[in-house]
Amino acid sequence: MKGIVITFFAILLIMGNSLSFLQAYGHASPITYEPSPNQIIDSVQSVPDKVTISFTEGPEPRASSIKVVNSNNERIDNNDLQVLDAEKSLSVSLDKSKVVPGTYTTDWLVLSKEDGHITKGSYVFSVEDSNPGQQQNTTTVSSPGYSNNVTTPDDIVLNFDISPNKVGQNTFNVSALYTNGTAVDNIRNVFSEFNNPSKNLGPIAATMDKVDSGKYSSVGNYLSQSGTWEIKVTVQRIGDYDINQQFEVEVK
Repeated sequence: MKGIVITFFAILLIMGNSLSFLQAYGHASPITYEPSPNQIIDSVQSVPDKVTISFTEGPEPRASSIKVVNSNNERIDNNDLQVLDAEKSLSVSLDKSKVVPGTYTTDWLVLSKEDGHITKGSYVFSVEDSNPGQQQNTTTVSSPGYSNNVTTPDDIVLNFDISPNKVGQNTFNVSALYTNGTAVDNIRNVFSEFNNPSKNLGPIAATMDKVDSGKYSSVGNYLSQSGTWEIKVTVQRIGDYDINQQFEVEVK
C-alpha cells in the first residue's frame, strides 16, 4: 500500500512538472518594436533606418517576414530581412526616399524555431510634417463618423463609435450600458482588434482606457488604409462571460 501511495505521488509530481513545462512553452511573441506601436515620429528625418522587432523565441528567417507599407498599400521597405541580437530579433531597412508624412503599417509573420508555430500581427506608426508652414493644396473631405450599437442577450447595449472615421488618427469610444441606462460596472478590460482582410492587414490590437463607469476610449492610427475594416471589441467582465462583438466599418 505504501508503495502504491509513493508511486501515485511520483506520478502527480511528473504531471505537475510536465504541466509547468507546457505552460512555459509558448509561441514567438513580440517583446519590443522600433518604431513602437502607435508612435508619432515628428519628422521624416527622424524616421529610423530600419524597423526592428524582438521576439520571445528565435524566428526562422526562411519562413518569417516583415513588410512595411504606406496608406496606399505600397511597400516602403527594402525586403532585406535580417536576424539580429542572438537570433531573436528581425529587421528590414526602409527606403527613406519613399518615406513621407503619413501612416505606415508594419506586418510581421514569424515561424518559431522552438515550437514550430506561426504567429502574425500588424502595428502602425505615423510620420508628421516637420515644416507645417508649407501646406499642400489638398481637398479636405469631411467624414460623418461611425456609430453602431448592439444589444446582448443579457440586456447590455454595447455602443461603438469612431470619429472622424478616416484613414489616419481616429478616436474610438465604447460604452456598455444596461437597457435601463445604468453603466456596466464589473468591466476589467476593453480591447479592440483591427483587421482589413482585403489588404491583408492585421490583427492590430489596442487596449482602451477607462474614462468613466462603463465607458472606454482610445486614440490611434489603427485605420491605416481605406477599405472595409473588421473591428472586434472585447469587453472582459469580472464574474461574467466576455462580451465579443465584431463591427464592419467602411473607411474611405
